[in-house]
Amino acid sequence: MQTEGNAKRKRPKKKGNRFMRNAKGFAKQGIFGRGTHIDDEQFSYFINILDAMKAGFEDVEERVNMANNVFEQTNDQEIHLASNQIVSKALESLIGFVDNEQLERYFNKFGEGLRPLCSDRFASHVLQKMLEIAFLRGLGKAAAQEVSDGPTTTKRAKPDAAQIEEEYNLETDFSDDHREKCRQFVLRISKFMLNNLEDFVWDTCASHIMRTAILCLVGMHVPKIAFEKGGAEMAKHRKLYTVPEDWHEVMKEFPQRLEMWPQFVDFPYQEHSSALLGVICLALSVADKSLLKHFGKKILVQSLLKANEENEDAEEKKETKIEIKDDEEEEKPTEEKEQSTEEKKDAPVLPKVFHHQSSVILLETILSVAGAKLLTQLYAMLFSGRVAYLAKQQQTNFSVQRLLQHIKEVTDFEGVFTELQPHVEELLKMGYTGVVSALSAACLRLASKQAQMIAVLQSSLHVTGDKEKAKLFFNCLIKLKPSEVLASDESGFVHLHGSLIAQHVLQFNKPIFLVNCILDLPAAQLAQIFNTPNGSHIVDAFMQSKFIGEKSRERLIRQLDGFYVDLAITRHGSRVLEQCFKASQEAQQLRIAKELTAKTNMLKGSPFGRLIYAKYRLETYNLSPTQWQASLSKQLDPEQPGTKRKPAKTAAEAFKDILS
Repeated sequence: MQTEGNAKRKRPKKKGNRFMRNAKGFAKQGIFGRGTHIDDEQFSYFINILDAMKAGFEDVEERVNMANNVFEQTNDQEIHLASNQIVSKALESLIGFVDNEQLERYFNKFGEGLRPLCSDRFASHVLQKMLEIAFLRGLGKAAAQEVSDGPTTTKRAKPDAAQIEEEYNLETDFSDDHREKCRQFVLRISKFMLNNLEDFVWDTCASHIMRTAILCLVGMHVPKIAFEKGGAEMAKHRKLYTVPEDWHEVMKEFPQRLEMWPQFVDFPYQEHSSALLGVICLALSVADKSLLKHFGKKILVQSLLKANEENEDAEEKKETKIEIKDDEEEEKPTEEKEQSTEEKKDAPVLPKVFHHQSSVILLETILSVAGAKLLTQLYAMLFSGRVAYLAKQQQTNFSVQRLLQHIKEVTDFEGVFTELQPHVEELLKMGYTGVVSALSAACLRLASKQAQMIAVLQSSLHVTGDKEKAKLFFNCLIKLKPSEVLASDESGFVHLHGSLIAQHVLQFNKPIFLVNCILDLPAAQLAQIFNTPNGSHIVDAFMQSKFIGEKSRERLIRQLDGFYVDLAITRHGSRVLEQCFKASQEAQQLRIAKELTAKTNMLKGSPFGRLIYAKYRLETYNLSPTQWQASLSKQLDPEQPGTKRKPAKTAAEAFKDILS
């Protein structure tokens, strides 16, 4: 592979603190930010604004007042100041809180010279943020759609700056005239980008504005945050809004024009054009799935299937190259040389897509939005026969994971499983555990190859053929270490992917072997595992699995008797206690309450213990267990999601009476 292909994916560093430190350092040398020149007084004003924003605000009203004051200071200097590095950061961070007049003034000023501003490395950020704010204000809260793609959580995290900004622009009662001007601005910028495609596709700054415009046209909102990068996380945090129909038509012109270009075949192999294709595929998944199928197939056939020219040139050179070796070198070939030649012989010929990071990321995006037919074509043309090799490469194992996460046809999945099955142990040794986790998740999702998955995990972890070793399956699985290595490991560490695989297996159709391994462990060891961040979620899967019987659940709950106080006083253990309490019968709930109240002081000594004490009204239990039981059932009933739960509860009670 090329050097680019071998490069590691680096996590973006937080640049906020470093940016401010550098800006103040350069100011001592008389350099007041890059871009257009500002004087010392202006620099001091805007650097103080950035410091104040970093310290935080008490409420939204304080943000609004500061934003309006700052934007008033830029009157008649909008373009000049926005083209300075320091000022653009301040404007980008505050523009979401300005009033109607200030934002419309910026619409007019920026509209007078769009072309140079789109390519300006600082003003372009302000323009991109203006586009996002105009989109939110133009549509309003009524246009928001409920997205059911991601997992819903009962706990709501504290809103960050992007959420506060989004809520303000959606919920504030702006005038109809202002909303209409915002919608016109979104459409104007989008059409300007469309009409200047040739100039902006490869432009570093303008391409970001173009991508934002495309997402806005289909109602997809991804917040732009100063000091932070977007990218791979974009698809996870997007929100959808209902937009006018004519916006969709404008958006569809982007792929229709681009696919006619002669340079289209090289788009996936250049950073900005590849990212543009990825955004278009995301947008088409919302706007027009049939066009997505056509566009995705064109990318696949014309670009991704291209042969890698550099490899072909290298092979030709090797054939013509004549090497003269010493006798010693010929007589004593090293083991490393032998291994490398064997690897080269085993390596399949890969299409060009797998040799460039930009095209690999585009492929992952297409896999995440493609329909069943396009996914089958992608698998057959790019992955079939190469899955095992790709899974063992640092750059491409993510593509295999994405394929497993989204593959829809059972026959295609069976082909992938057959290729990966002999290499699971090697993947675990190499540290590519994410592929194994994605494989087990696909077995669960498609209800296929589940027994074979358990068997290959047992053989890979060396727990087959011996009853004593077989009992170690759960321990080996959560640490992803073979039995002989596990013998010297006494730590409470739980591997993230090991925990995920265990959760998948517990939800398989026949998880009895793993269930027995868990129930055979000493209670102290179980409590230690469940008290970890990754281990605590295993209890969720155990209690929620449709294929684990009531007796097994009760046995696990009883087994943890004596350790509920230790669980209650920790962050992750308290979650485990809640799951166990929720799944318990009344008699077991009384035993748990009795155990907790016996060590009230210890419970109240921890913030998590205090929450448990208050939630389950343990003070009432001390006074009267009977009264506690009645009050607890009233308290927990409203938490059940909907009225459909009530018949199931009465049926359970009826069965309990019959069996007793």
